[in-house]
Amino acid sequence: MAEAQALLCEAERRLRDLLDGVGDLEAFEVACDALNVAAVKLRLIQIELSAQEETFPEAAAQSGTARADDDDTLPPD
Repeated sequence: MAEAQALLCEAERRLRDLLDGVGDLEAFEVACDALNVAAVKLRLIQIELSAQEETFPEAAAQSGTARADDDDTLPPD
């Protein structure tokens, strides 16, 4: 999770530079790459948490995190 957050911060910084007129096309590409990697990392975390809920449904129900098929992820491009 920390890696994904760091990648999001890096992308935000690069995009802010672009908006301020400091960055270039390469900075934009690096920002896009960072966003893509962060999205993949967050999706893997989501899958892992979902698998844990399936493996230990009683623990998920007790913690109040059990959800019924509410996958809100966007489909791949």
